[in-house]
Amino acid sequence: MPNFDGWKSMRLDPFHNPFSSPDAHYLFWNWLGPFLAWRSRIHNEQSFLYFHLLFSLVFTAGFIWLAFKIFEEREARTALILFIALPVSATAYFWIGMDSITLALMMLIVAAHRWPSVSFLLGIALGMQHAEQGFVAFGAMLFALVLSRFVKSQESFSVPWALASLLGVVAGRIVLMLVFHHYRILVNSGRPYYLRQYGEMYATMFWYHFQYVLWSVLGVGWIVVAKFAERGKAALPLLVSLCGVMLLLPVVGDETRVLSIVTFPLLAAYILLNRDFLASLSNRFVSWIFGIWVLVPLPWAWGGRPLVSIFPYNVIYLLHRLFGWFSVPADQRMWPFLN
Repeated sequence: MPNFDGWKSMRLDPFHNPFSSPDAHYLFWNWLGPFLAWRSRIHNEQSFLYFHLLFSLVFTAGFIWLAFKIFEEREARTALILFIALPVSATAYFWIGMDSITLALMMLIVAAHRWPSVSFLLGIALGMQHAEQGFVAFGAMLFALVLSRFVKSQESFSVPWALASLLGVVAGRIVLMLVFHHYRILVNSGRPYYLRQYGEMYATMFWYHFQYVLWSVLGVGWIVVAKFAERGKAALPLLVSLCGVMLLLPVVGDETRVLSIVTFPLLAAYILLNRDFLASLSNRFVSWIFGIWVLVPLPWAWGGRPLVSIFPYNVIYLLHRLFGWFSVPADQRMWPFLN
């Protein structure tokens, strides 16, 4: 992750704000990861990177485990294909860092949807890691499930679970604020402060490329959402909630990254882990989704700029190391954003 340098300094002392620039204070609110690394005595930079990679693997492995646990083999394979077709499955690896922990916690909360009390505790952890994304994700989830009751659509996920998860996120944020107060850590409001400084710039970046930005949020997954829309009134809770979450796009700089994360619980509940919907998809449709995902490059928008997968950069780096081909920058973290 490009801001990994700043964030890694927190692992040495999570009770001191190392950022002199107020524009960087938003990073300090992603506090849980550096705290866990500090408690685990992970001081080496490479180990800190692998520590976050572990959470990315937990996110992916958690979904695979859950799908094959609750579904028969065909539905589980279908769920897995739809999962990898969504940009969120790649987000945990496109930028290894704070998102790795955020997505792992969201995955665990989804897996614990039958136990609201467990989801509440996991929500507290999420609130201490990324309260804004957690609040939007499970706020949208709660809205969708309440709307499902009005349209009399039966869902496997419950309103008490979504409410417990949301309250857990709020509680986690409050706990984090109390920690900052107790240790006299001086930090501004974080992302609200950052947005006041750069909000107009974000809106401009979005509107210059809004078509690509919208496509990048779900990628091939938009075709799956269109298929889900054929359910008529039963599809309204998901569609209305998705439209509401999309209102974030003009006020964030990492469009694909943020929106793919906050839409994950919604898509997991209504599409990826929806037994009836998965069973209704024909083998031909699923094959087309898989084929399109293979052929179409991963769409990625950052600062309104159309980008692609980091896979070609990995290939070039490998050829450079093996045969000395191509020129490769010494610091590869911003490499995909320079071309």
